[in-house]
Amino acid sequence: MKTIIGVGLGLIGGSMLLSLKRFYQQAEFLGEDNNEDHLQQAIDLNIVSRKAKDQDFKTADLVIVSIPVDTAPKLIEKLLDQVGTQTLVIDTGSTKAKLCEHLAKHPKRDQFMATHPIAGTEFSGPQAAFPSLFDHKTMIICEIEKTNLKLQQRAIQCFENMQMNLRYMNPVAHNKHMAYVSHLSHISSFMLGK
Repeated sequence: MKTIIGVGLGLIGGSMLLSLKRFYQQAEFLGEDNNEDHLQQAIDLNIVSRKAKDQDFKTADLVIVSIPVDTAPKLIEKLLDQVGTQTLVIDTGSTKAKLCEHLAKHPKRDQFMATHPIAGTEFSGPQAAFPSLFDHKTMIICEIEKTNLKLQQRAIQCFENMQMNLRYMNPVAHNKHMAYVSHLSHISSFMLGK
């Protein structure tokens, strides 16, 4: 891969770029973030070399979107309009059903992969990012059959390099599963408190 772009350079996006840097040392890593301070921090920390320009998206091999789930559908739709025919766009959001539904009829739907890495810490921002965050963690992939086979293989190679355990789910089942898991700790804490 020659060019990898991170859109959203916080803990998840920044860590994914740092992780991929271990395996794609010749690639150029570029970034974009609504928060200009985060973008500058990511440059200072050598997570990315510079801000991505519009033309970079046309030639990128991989675009990783790590932004809040409520803003992701429209931004990913816009990115798919913009990218070249060999670019894969993935997202790292924790909910999938609305996103997959929103993109279902996009003419470049086969250049998108809905992913959810199960990893994180209590910290945020580019300064919290580190390259081993995803080592031996689970990556959930939704609707893989809707992603172009060649682009699927590119993504899976990345995740295998990162030593991630791959799991496949449909978007609705994913959302239900994540809701149970995320609420379990709250219920346990409440019951222990009682």
